[in-house]
Amino acid sequence: MHKSKGQALVEFIIVMPILIFIVIGIIDFGNILYQKYQLENILDTVTDLYNQEKISEINQYLAGKDITIDYSTSDNMNTIKLSKEINIYAPGLNLILDNPYIIKVERVIYNE
Repeated sequence: MHKSKGQALVEFIIVMPILIFIVIGIIDFGNILYQKYQLENILDTVTDLYNQEKISEINQYLAGKDITIDYSTSDNMNTIKLSKEINIYAPGLNLILDNPYIIKVERVIYNE
């Protein structure tokens, strides 16, 4: 007969770090998706202000938010791009994704 008193504890100790990595990775991906959603909402506001030609209000709105804005014009199209850096905390995930991970969103506005 085999003694297996500590078998469950040993298995738990072996599996626990893997579970922690997975949970932290899920939290990081959730944070990335949430930050992208927030950046899309900010871009909606910036686009509205840009259409109203309120550039100074755009700069005031983005002040202190660690968001980079880029404008470009081509023919009858204006492009507004926003980007933001997000830190990755999951060990190993920063090898797959760049750390800091850069979220980018853009809108193209047609000028008449």
